[in-house]
Amino acid sequence: MHKQLSDYDTLGARAHYTTGHDSTKCHAHISGATPANHPIDPVAALGVLMKNYTLSTRTLVQGVERTPWMARPDGAGGWQQADLPRHGSVQMASGEIAAEMKQRLQAEALRFLAGKKKIGILLSGGMDSRIVAAIVRQLQEDGSYAGDVVALTWGLDDSRDVIYAQRIADRFGWEFRHFPLNAEVLRQNIIIAADRGAEYSPVHLHAMDAVSQTQGLDGVLAGSYGDSIGRGEYSGRRVNELPHILDKHLNHFAFMLRSVEQGALAAIRTDLATDRARFPGRSEMAYREIEMQMHYMRRQLNACMEVIDDRIPLYQMFGAPEMFGFMWSLDPACRSDANYEHLLKLLPGNLLDIPWARTGAPYGQPEAAPEDNRSKLNNRYGEWLRNELRQFVLDEIGSGALQSLGIFNERSLAMWSRHWPKSKKSKADRLDEKMAWLASLSLFVKKYNIKGIEPPARYSMADRLGQTKAFLHTKLYHAALGILKR
Repeated sequence: MHKQLSDYDTLGARAHYTTGHDSTKCHAHISGATPANHPIDPVAALGVLMKNYTLSTRTLVQGVERTPWMARPDGAGGWQQADLPRHGSVQMASGEIAAEMKQRLQAEALRFLAGKKKIGILLSGGMDSRIVAAIVRQLQEDGSYAGDVVALTWGLDDSRDVIYAQRIADRFGWEFRHFPLNAEVLRQNIIIAADRGAEYSPVHLHAMDAVSQTQGLDGVLAGSYGDSIGRGEYSGRRVNELPHILDKHLNHFAFMLRSVEQGALAAIRTDLATDRARFPGRSEMAYREIEMQMHYMRRQLNACMEVIDDRIPLYQMFGAPEMFGFMWSLDPACRSDANYEHLLKLLPGNLLDIPWARTGAPYGQPEAAPEDNRSKLNNRYGEWLRNELRQFVLDEIGSGALQSLGIFNERSLAMWSRHWPKSKKSKADRLDEKMAWLASLSLFVKKYNIKGIEPPARYSMADRLGQTKAFLHTKLYHAALGILKR
């Protein structure tokens, strides 16, 4: 059995592919599970249009699925489910939580480091990766790990992520490797995402392909689960404030024909209900966090990280059941930023005096002014997509591959192809992410000979109204942002 399938109860466990949900036949890559001439799955396509990732176990190909979250093959064609830890309401002081986190993170890291002579750490200017770096440095200092470490960082040269990551690496005496991001890297990521199933927007692949080609590494550690587990935060939302996973981000741009969308959305709701039923008796807050892990973290973050794991074994820290089970047992109010402050004080490097890339100020001081004028942007994906890559993206969207699927509003595709390049923002917004994904999907459809639905859906008055509403909504949204910026 593949090692990732045996580690099925860790949050970062890899999701393999199966055909017909047969657990006796698992494939690491979608190419091994995709029969010729299979039709598109509009339910998965709507998931990406709504959330930027596919939901549950679906892929863009009907009949091809990902292995279920927290489950592994049982040897008889079915699945063995993990005993998922439960959420609790234990009250502990931040200092006590930090001490417990340190012990559990050290044990988690040592399991992965065993037998490895040289490892890489994905290091940014954020807090999660510096926690991982400090944990590994502690293990080096106390003799528990005798191997070498390379800090691996991507981003624009003058970004906080790159500058702060190098300061951390220098402080620990580690080799530092910086992987630049530019329009050509993004173009390659559009192609890579297509090759891997077009299950997410390619803007999330960053420099993962270049990292995967680093020579001499026995493994790579990442800390991407730190925010959600260590600090109880998902994309800026605290765990006790999470909305329902379908609360927002529906088919804003009217890319999908309304009749297809209605059926696909009903199927998504059924999938979500089925997934919840696997873990009965949880609170609504617990279900919402479970869903963020099962869908958002697994289907976007983990799926992207597979690019590295294909060539170098990768492990996501904070993902062991002993670690996230402990954090889930705490009252949500105890999963706070203060835990990181206390934890870093227990670890080497005095890393609290290096600013947080998110703010440019010391961690835990949200009102403090930035300590330098470094950029908080580590990429210019929106700018690169709308300028250097514009024709490449538009050629793919207009190539006929998407139009052949019978699920897209072709007039919306044409409308946004005309109006999309007019935005001036450097950062990729929701429309940029969708346009990049549509280009990947077009490439995927052609490479794997994906067929459309039968019969193809028809354009209706509802689609025309939805298209007009989407255009006006987007114009008003950008106008409001411009006013706020001024």
